[in-house]
Amino acid sequence: MNEVHPIRKMIDPRLWLRALLMLDGTSHQIALGAAIGMFVALTPTVGIQMVLVLLIAMLTRSLFRFNKVAALIAVYVSNPLTVVPIYWFNYTIGTIYFPSTISKDEFAKIFEYHGLQEWWNSMTRLFVDLGVPLLTGSFIVATIGGLVTYPLILRILKRMKQIQRREKRIAAGSPSQERVQQEAVRV
Repeated sequence: MNEVHPIRKMIDPRLWLRALLMLDGTSHQIALGAAIGMFVALTPTVGIQMVLVLLIAMLTRSLFRFNKVAALIAVYVSNPLTVVPIYWFNYTIGTIYFPSTISKDEFAKIFEYHGLQEWWNSMTRLFVDLGVPLLTGSFIVATIGGLVTYPLILRILKRMKQIQRREKRIAAGSPSQERVQQEAVRV
């Protein structure tokens, strides 16, 4: 069997997209779930992101429904391998509005710790010393990321469903329907 390496599972966007496309639910619910998950993924909340997605689902249940599994899949955009580059990018965007000076190497060292006490000291430094630019940049990047994710995933899902319908018609032996579908896809 062709087993996928665990690190590849975390960083290969094709695997995330394939998992999203195989979910049950409406295109809207899946795309909305992916957008909410992307928003959460691009915020500095690693470690509690899945809990945040479930909390958002619970709090918004009476307003709208989204595919929670899609949101949980999208959350994995930020993982131990991507957290420093994402946070650095967010911090850099935030420094446009709130100037701060720290080098990329110093920033990366914040995420090097051994034990709970060092982790706590690192997180304190991250949010107390760098919090305003990091949170500002994270909000901007997460908002844009979520807003771009929804129509992108929605379009991919709708296109995939068109292809599946066409393949079903072909399998059913209706060549005239295939020509009609090909014309519709060209438009």
